[in-house]
Amino acid sequence: LECQFARNNAQPHKFFQTSGDSLSSLPPSTMSQLPVFNPPSPFLAHLPAGLGIYRKITIRGKMTHDQFNINLQTGPNTNPRDDTALHISIRPRDGVIIRNSIQFRSWGIEERFGGCPVQKRSYFDVTITVKPDSFGIAVNGAHYCDFNHRLPYASIRFIHIGEGAKVDAITSE
Repeated sequence: LECQFARNNAQPHKFFQTSGDSLSSLPPSTMSQLPVFNPPSPFLAHLPAGLGIYRKITIRGKMTHDQFNINLQTGPNTNPRDDTALHISIRPRDGVIIRNSIQFRSWGIEERFGGCPVQKRSYFDVTITVKPDSFGIAVNGAHYCDFNHRLPYASIRFIHIGEGAKVDAITSE
């Protein structure tokens, strides 16, 4: 999956750091595809080919705060947020990993079951697998849950990684 926001003949691929509801360009990177190592926080990457069936994205890092969010979304906007097929909010202090979606600027029904196998100041890896009817979510190598598709997975074009963790790598297979 390519990580880019804008492409034209004069511009190399770029990574973008989000700041509130705006995007600020980071220096051009020679890396134009996942994996991405040590991205800034928060971080937004364009996935121009979208996500196909059985595609996996893994986010590895270390929790630094009480909450960390991962969003697979249709557009680049974060405030208000574009439609989001999968929102994952890891909240060790609350003992929960929340899953949800956003459609037409409205949140869906939260899924909160399953506890939180991630602790503050601990390392984690979250793997999201696109299945025909759901996203499979694994945490630290173990299946955590499935989240049924509420939006077509083919509409996903961006991944947004929020603050609250030091992300070491975002990979795809």
